[in-house]
Amino acid sequence: MERELSPQNTEKLVQFQELSGIDNLNRCIEILERHNWDVETAIHDHLGLDPREVTQSVRELPVFPLQNGQTTINRPVMQQSIHRPQPVDSIFQRIMTFFSNTLFDDNMGLWPTATYQRPYGFTGWLLFISSLPLRVIMVTFYQFTRFVFRVIRPEHRPAVTDPTGNVVSFIQEYNQTFGDPHPTFYPGTYSQVLNEAKKELKFLLVYLHCKDHQDTNKFCRQTLCNPEVIEFINSNCLMWACSVDSLEGYRVSQALRENTYPFLALVVQREFRMTVVGRIEGFVEPECLLQRLRTIISDNEAFLVAARADREERSFNQALRQEQDVAYLESLRADQEKDEKKRRERLLEEERLREIRELELAEERKKEEMTKKKQDAIKQVPPEPASDEIGICRILIRLPQGQKLERRFHRTIHTLKDLYYFILSHPDSPYQFEMATSFPKRTLPWQPGMDIIPTLAEVGLGASEALLVLDLDA
Repeated sequence: MERELSPQNTEKLVQFQELSGIDNLNRCIEILERHNWDVETAIHDHLGLDPREVTQSVRELPVFPLQNGQTTINRPVMQQSIHRPQPVDSIFQRIMTFFSNTLFDDNMGLWPTATYQRPYGFTGWLLFISSLPLRVIMVTFYQFTRFVFRVIRPEHRPAVTDPTGNVVSFIQEYNQTFGDPHPTFYPGTYSQVLNEAKKELKFLLVYLHCKDHQDTNKFCRQTLCNPEVIEFINSNCLMWACSVDSLEGYRVSQALRENTYPFLALVVQREFRMTVVGRIEGFVEPECLLQRLRTIISDNEAFLVAARADREERSFNQALRQEQDVAYLESLRADQEKDEKKRRERLLEEERLREIRELELAEERKKEEMTKKKQDAIKQVPPEPASDEIGICRILIRLPQGQKLERRFHRTIHTLKDLYYFILSHPDSPYQFEMATSFPKRTLPWQPGMDIIPTLAEVGLGASEALLVLDLDA
């Protein structure tokens, strides 16, 4: 059953698979899930490494050696997939390693190789064959003794605590021993130089130095100090070098699994991964080294060209997307400003209409209220007295619009309240008003709600009066 993984978990799965060497994806996923997708702790638990060393490894995936066959200076470079071998920890694995080393280790002199002089003639072959059983016994005893010692007291190497210091110390020691003329060594860790090569899209040449090997001094003094070699490497590659006796060099040696020394590995980015594309093992003359490097670089230059083109295309697309995003954001901002302006104008218009509507409603309520008051006022107006009654006051009333009203009141019986409601009951009278005499002009002191209600005689109105109605709302 396929599992859906997020991009972050997919990247962690690839890192864990490359570090652990486990090909089964489901098993890798189970291990990572058991450690909450923490690559550091998963690798630490699976391989039994020191957590600090795991931290250094997880930061940049190591480059692993070729699976099938080892390339030497006498064979062409084989470009194959990279798989990290599992560490030899169990007794069974140590036994298998012992027998394979015993029977097939050419460097021990069991078989005639380039290290030992090949016998010539009948006599030479006769001596070689006659001494072969003794050689087998000696080699077997030596390998068995070394095997038993390693089983009883396996080699222990602590975790890398200062990888940069290991590299810098090697460069200083190399300069003191062999002098300054050599390719420029990168003064950083293996992980850092991998990142630099990936960033700069350049070939990375890895050199593992073993000071105890018989060909090391010759290689350093004749090959690495050659001016043409120095110029070619500095122009086409980044070079990283370290001694396998140091902790950082040993860690890289465990990843690359070299067979002999001097050892060179050429690394380049292929399909978004740093991959070993060439291995040169053993002593090699400057001319042969240059030829080999040119061939490997020529065969793999297309990968860097493709990577550069892909990076340029990504950069162009990213710049184009940024321009499009900027233009889109500008357009979006302009649209938002227009929408905001329209929204504010709409709100202002709605507020204006709401206020108008409220005023209209208030005016309507006021009219309805005053209409009701006028209707109530009609009921409170007393009957008009006869013209021949004693104490009659004839009043001429002038409204604000110019209309004239005339009415008879009884001076001692009728009050200002009766006069007020008579004026209010008229359809053309204002809603809020005061009553005043025309000459001399004075305001008659009464409004609805006043407790004291004087009669017409008490306010000084005579038999005939002329009053003015003053609109208080005008």
